[in-house]
Amino acid sequence: MSTLKTFRFWLEPDQQFPQFKRLAWEQVEVPIRDVLMGGVHPWTTNQDGTDVHPSLIDAFLQRLNDESVKVAELDSFGYGHDVSAQQGYYYEKKTRFERTLEYIQKNMHFVDDLSYLQLLDIAKRRLRESWNHRVARTLAERACPGFQELRRFLKAKDKSIKLSGYEDVGQYDLGQVLSLDDFEGRDSLLISEAIPSLNFRKTSFLSGATDTQRRLRLVPDIDKVTLTMIPEGSDYVHLVWHVERDGETCRFRPEVGKSESKRRKAREFAELWRTDEGRLCFRTSMDRLSEMVEQRIAVPSFPTLNYTFDHHGPTATAEVPDDRVPAFFIGGFYDRKSNGDVLKDILREYGVSMTGNKSKLLQKLAKLAAKEYVHRRPEMDAFFSDRRFVRISATPPRSERLPLIEDAPLLRNLLLTMYAMRHLRGNAILDVAHDNNTYTEEQLAHALLTGKVGFSGAFLRVA
Repeated sequence: MSTLKTFRFWLEPDQQFPQFKRLAWEQVEVPIRDVLMGGVHPWTTNQDGTDVHPSLIDAFLQRLNDESVKVAELDSFGYGHDVSAQQGYYYEKKTRFERTLEYIQKNMHFVDDLSYLQLLDIAKRRLRESWNHRVARTLAERACPGFQELRRFLKAKDKSIKLSGYEDVGQYDLGQVLSLDDFEGRDSLLISEAIPSLNFRKTSFLSGATDTQRRLRLVPDIDKVTLTMIPEGSDYVHLVWHVERDGETCRFRPEVGKSESKRRKAREFAELWRTDEGRLCFRTSMDRLSEMVEQRIAVPSFPTLNYTFDHHGPTATAEVPDDRVPAFFIGGFYDRKSNGDVLKDILREYGVSMTGNKSKLLQKLAKLAAKEYVHRRPEMDAFFSDRRFVRISATPPRSERLPLIEDAPLLRNLLLTMYAMRHLRGNAILDVAHDNNTYTEEQLAHALLTGKVGFSGAFLRVA
């Protein structure tokens, strides 16, 4: 029995317009083999109901908003606008991804192909079928936004009509006075009145976001998983394994720290499940890993799974006395949690426009940071080329600030954090020659400012 779940999607006919389809889904169990080997998304939520993998919604919407799945002719008329992540309310106890799926289901149609004229014909047929006073009056008032204009329009159809105000309109059956032909040429009006949801995508969208069983899948495969041992018996020891997969082979590394009990338990586990001679770190097969999960010996999680940023897996760490090796930290920076006035102060310091809401201010700050990063990069390259640093997960008590970019206190920590994230090799070694270009400078700055990615730890100087 699998402990993992995912979403299975399908398209079903719209109740009012069977020519169109709506998105539908359900949660289904998925074997860990299909997750690791087939890239099926492992759906989990935090205890507070938030998404464990917030990058999922960005990657999903990136595919939904891609030009290749929009209906080109309808998009040119404004019927293919982008969808944004939905926020909702805390009391709903739904994740942003689930709320966004519900929004898509309610506000988007999927079609194999559809021209503007075909859409117009569907709208006209719908209006003719439901033609009555209400429909006619709504069209007339939308076509003639002012009372005098509406009065002239109706008297042109029936000279016996007498109107002194909007309340008089209800005295006449406009379903008899007017016909659909009276609105010939007002195509967008007819379409918007007949069809409430005017956002279209091709049905082929699902092929790019699911596997052959229509399960949610955004990457070809997943090569990292963390396994946590399930409590069993009075001698239970909390043991976590970091696993990397290469084809059908899985390499296990235990998180034991200085604990002798964890080390002993890890040796016992390795002896039971390994296919090599490894005592602590060992290799085993994909089938054996699946067996661990199915027998509920260990619970899988995917802390490094990120669809928008190249997240390296957890690395082995060692404790080094802080009185022997110099340690340095970067420090925090102003971000989405900062007061809007603080963000404006930073922009003012650099002569950047301060207009807009907080989201706009963060976008401007990201653009400014990208510009300053390019300007300051030679200074950072020179500093880190002459000195070798490795990252450690915890900041020692007597750490010092990295001594550079001191003349730019408002952006210093953000720029250094950007540099560290772009040049960390294996999430451990700060290497000037290594450049992670998954994000542009502006995208990385914005991801840091909005909390989509983060950096923690400190640096030890080793040369």
